[in-house]
Amino acid sequence: MKRIKIKASAQFSAPAPLDGLFLPDLCNIRILLLVIVIAEMLAFILTLAGASSGQRWQDLGLISLFVQWVALFSVLSLCLMRPWLANFNNTLAGVISFILINVITLVLSEIAFSYIAYPGLDQSTAGHIDFLLRNLGISIIVSLLTLRYFFLQYQSSKSMLAENTSRIEALQSRIRPHFLFNSMNVIASLTRSNPKLAEQAIVNLSQIFRASLSDIKKQISLHEEISICKSYLQIETLRLGERLQVDWQIESGVEGDMIPALLLQPLIENAVIHGIEPLTEGGVILISAQHKMDKQTLELEVINPCDNLKDENKSTEKGNKIALNNIKQRLDAIYKGESSIVISQKNNQHTVTINIPINLLVGAG
Repeated sequence: MKRIKIKASAQFSAPAPLDGLFLPDLCNIRILLLVIVIAEMLAFILTLAGASSGQRWQDLGLISLFVQWVALFSVLSLCLMRPWLANFNNTLAGVISFILINVITLVLSEIAFSYIAYPGLDQSTAGHIDFLLRNLGISIIVSLLTLRYFFLQYQSSKSMLAENTSRIEALQSRIRPHFLFNSMNVIASLTRSNPKLAEQAIVNLSQIFRASLSDIKKQISLHEEISICKSYLQIETLRLGERLQVDWQIESGVEGDMIPALLLQPLIENAVIHGIEPLTEGGVILISAQHKMDKQTLELEVINPCDNLKDENKSTEKGNKIALNNIKQRLDAIYKGESSIVISQKNNQHTVTINIPINLLVGAG
């Protein structure tokens, strides 16, 4: 048995904000945890830089408390204000965010100076001003660096999204069914003998090409993809006749799932060209779709017979490679490592299994 698994490696990258705001989703629990960790690291730095060696670890608790409160209040405020900030351009939203963070720092600094007993803190007016200005200065530097980092991440994310969109578009532009000339020959032969059947073949062919030329940002339902595949199979049936048999096993409830266009069709095309066509007696292509992992994953599978794997292996793999690599790259660009393609051959059966997460948008992250 030969088994190959193709899975895109997951990479850490912030998804491009859908509302155009450069700030990430600060309501996200993972970002909140990251902010807490970074704030604690800043507290350690301030502790090590500010106090004498004998007093450092005594002061760490108070400094950590203050820094964490500033960080959490800032994150919470920006989280709640995000819908409002999204109405402005990123420059103005950045200025407002910068002012907000530093106002929060000043307010919490005033509260800390007035109500928290800090050993060795100068309680005079000069000491009060020095305490506020020192905290404000640190806050200005940290907030500028943080907001700049968010903006650069946003720009990078936008660039990656544009690159992935172009990449998917380029890949999809190469999806032109190889059966075009065969189909035209079949249609030409039917024009005189069976005009009605020829007309239906033209309709089927136009449906397939309409799908290949559609907007790459738009996903289609599995039901629509199956309709495209059936149009293709009807054309091939005109060539192969009863040699081509299809067994559809579609689980109830999966046809509404959204998938990239022309995901199944190239696999079925390979199954016909490299599986059914070389066989004198033909065979059955099994096409299945079902939910996996508590309905979080859609599994698509195409199984076709193979003739003498030892002889056909090279030509079959060569023919399949273009379509499979194309699909793999499209899924990689769309699902960011959350999809997989598994290819296996056993007992003269060639199987291709695709697993994709449900309800993810094209071009996300």
